[in-house]
Amino acid sequence: MTASNYRILLLEDDEQLAALICRFLGERGCAVTHANNGSDFLKALHHRDYDIILADVVLPDASGFSLLQQCRHQLNCPLIFISALSSVRDQVSGLELGACDYLVKPVDPELLWAKIEANMRNSRKSATTVADIHFGPLLVDLASRQVAVDGEPLPLTANEFDLLLIFAEQPSKLLSREYLFRRVIGREFDGLDRAVDMRVSRLRKKLDTLTGEIAIRSVRGRGYVLCATKGSD
Repeated sequence: MTASNYRILLLEDDEQLAALICRFLGERGCAVTHANNGSDFLKALHHRDYDIILADVVLPDASGFSLLQQCRHQLNCPLIFISALSSVRDQVSGLELGACDYLVKPVDPELLWAKIEANMRNSRKSATTVADIHFGPLLVDLASRQVAVDGEPLPLTANEFDLLLIFAEQPSKLLSREYLFRRVIGREFDGLDRAVDMRVSRLRKKLDTLTGEIAIRSVRGRGYVLCATKGSD
């Protein structure tokens, strides 16, 4: 990975500041996706993979802290908070939630770039030690984003892999539709949208073609669970 192709997600509601950061990073060859609120951030996070995330804390519709807490299991890249909140308590809170760094506004662009480069170096080092996820005959390779069942490859789309990863991280645990909807779609479940159910259905069918030992079982009215053995709906 070279600096010329860093994929960066920027969460910043100050349009003028966001434009400056996007231009500065663009001049260094980065592809920057800008979200100016929490809702757009979650959508952007769902639709694409990023090398690093830069996030404000105070937003019009959410807190950067709460967003990180909500989706940190979905993140597979470093996150740097950039905020006007300058107290030690705020900085410690951000780092305790899992951020790799915390910069207080106003931030010098060269310092920001140095922090990005440093965190990308650390990310590349840690990527070589990422552990695969095993559950029965299921193997989820996090580095290559490949899945196999009993050694046989299971072809999945990017969305299907992300959904399976949510289950594989919490095997045998009942995951509610509300929880899955927030993780997969990026907003609160309205009780009517069947998008998650449709995605789970497609994923279940693919698993069923390879094994009878691993299945996603539905629990009526409650949600879904990744099981080591099949069960009826």
